[in-house]
Amino acid sequence: MARESNIVKIVGKENFQRLRSLKCLIVGAGGIGSELLKDCILMGFGEIHIVDLDTIDLSNLNRQFLFRHRDIKQPKSTTAVKAVQHFNNSKLVPYQGNIMDTVQFPLSWFDQFDIIFNGLDNLAARRYVNKIAQFISKPLLESGTSGFDGYIQPIIPGETECFDCTKKETPKTFPVCTIRSTPSQPVHCIVWAKNFLFNQLFNEETSSADETSTDWGTENKEEIDRIRQETNELHELRQIILSKGEERIKDILTKLFVKDIEKLLRIDNLWKTRTKPTLLDQSLIDDASQAVTNETQSLSSMWDIKEQIIQFFAITKKLMQRVHNGETNIEFDKDDEDTLLFVATAANIRSHIFNIPMKTVFDIKQIAGNIIPAIATTNAIIAGLSTLTALRVLNLLPYEPTKRSTDLNMAFTAKASNLSKDRYITNPRLAPPNPSCPVGGKVCRGVIKITQKGLNEIRLSKLVKLIRQKYQYPEEISVIDASNQRLLADFDFDDLIERSLSQVNLHDGSVILFSDEEGTAEAIYRKSLELYIEVIDGSLKDEIQLPDVEVPTVAVPVQNTAHTDHVEEKQGKSVNNENVIELDFDEKSETGAVKRPAPEEAPENALKRARKDKEYVDGLIELD
Repeated sequence: MARESNIVKIVGKENFQRLRSLKCLIVGAGGIGSELLKDCILMGFGEIHIVDLDTIDLSNLNRQFLFRHRDIKQPKSTTAVKAVQHFNNSKLVPYQGNIMDTVQFPLSWFDQFDIIFNGLDNLAARRYVNKIAQFISKPLLESGTSGFDGYIQPIIPGETECFDCTKKETPKTFPVCTIRSTPSQPVHCIVWAKNFLFNQLFNEETSSADETSTDWGTENKEEIDRIRQETNELHELRQIILSKGEERIKDILTKLFVKDIEKLLRIDNLWKTRTKPTLLDQSLIDDASQAVTNETQSLSSMWDIKEQIIQFFAITKKLMQRVHNGETNIEFDKDDEDTLLFVATAANIRSHIFNIPMKTVFDIKQIAGNIIPAIATTNAIIAGLSTLTALRVLNLLPYEPTKRSTDLNMAFTAKASNLSKDRYITNPRLAPPNPSCPVGGKVCRGVIKITQKGLNEIRLSKLVKLIRQKYQYPEEISVIDASNQRLLADFDFDDLIERSLSQVNLHDGSVILFSDEEGTAEAIYRKSLELYIEVIDGSLKDEIQLPDVEVPTVAVPVQNTAHTDHVEEKQGKSVNNENVIELDFDEKSETGAVKRPAPEEAPENALKRARKDKEYVDGLIELD
């Protein structure tokens, strides 16, 4: 084939044959994933597996070109594979499932692949795949886009920065009091209409979830009491919905935008520094209840407040009819026009009375549906960069051999990187792992292979003894089930120590964290070790096999010592140990002493505080 001859010209005959024998995994079959699938086929990978949990939505069709209107509600992965069969020369294997499902996708399943491509759209799954790659030491090509922005990052476990080596922006959340009492932005009103009002009225399963909330975002007892009362009163409004009392929609509007606002205005403390809301004019409600509308206005145009109220009446009637027809649990869906219009009109009416600019339905769809602006060409560019970079990661370019992993390049669009205005792509070299990273820096990783018999018979005490012997841990170590942050054993907790591993609920896919709580007089500690349990068929010597992982020691500086002492220690004058990893210092106190950041706290103190505070992050104990 012509395309194969072109690849042969680039990588050579021998490397092309190797490429044809490789297996790759693509996680995600959306905007980036569908482009990755096409590119990996054209590149010539011998076997391509693709995983996606989702089904196809109408909103996908503008940028995910493997899908058509007839494919809506079909699984993305299997539909994508069917769409590329006419030009495919690889073995394709689709899966519909959650990549974090350890039953469907155990560690041994991941281990079959030579390289992994991430085309995901959520932080939790990205972090999970990143951690799996660290366990199995397989290269990972991470990528993402947002509008015109995009990036790719090759991750070579143990040799380069991993996904968690740099801080990631977390999803924005809002205090209950802001959403329920003092909105100041359109998004506050949209969240109120979508997550609170809509669910209270139309979703029986979530209508009472708000009652148990304790994170109000305020200590104002009067305001908290009002929020609770408002929730209880909305249960009465749900009865209006269930009774199909269309003539009482006016009562819903009056309750939400007149009576509730009157109660808010009585809490004087809320309005000392804020603009007071204005009650919705009752005459607008009365007039809208008599209006007749047969068609919806353009969703991209801005409606005035009168039209918003008229549309609220019309769409609430439609939703009432759906409840009457048996849909007792209607969920918000950005592509369900009825639910979208209800949220949009309710949010805009609330915005109007709080003196916040209203939004078009089209704009609200993007915000309420958590739609990240996506551009098809950006997805194609990033996917192309990812597959081309894979050739260097796999060392398939004879004219550009990869001698060190840090010689590889990541790539950012110019806007995303802020490094250059004169070119579209910037491509800095990869950095080594961040020693402060909870995934790639602070912890050593490996896989425990164990038989089912071993899982049932080996006691936790024996496992701890084996860990001490093989990795030279001291007597005092802690053992945590990192899958659910459960303490199994430490120096003052041994209730479970004589139970078998299965009796302490360890199983295939469990992750155990071992940490040194003792250290030496010189504050040197054995690095923490995180081990993934893989239950295998067959036999093993002693029914268990520990990984050959080097677990170095870490010098943890003591707080409030003289600055000169720290400098000497950092230069190696006070620590004489070849295997010691020196930790960086950063913050200087007013007295000149160097203070160590909280995450670098001595492990024995960290564990004691963690048990008290119950705060565990990413399998490591982190302190707030």
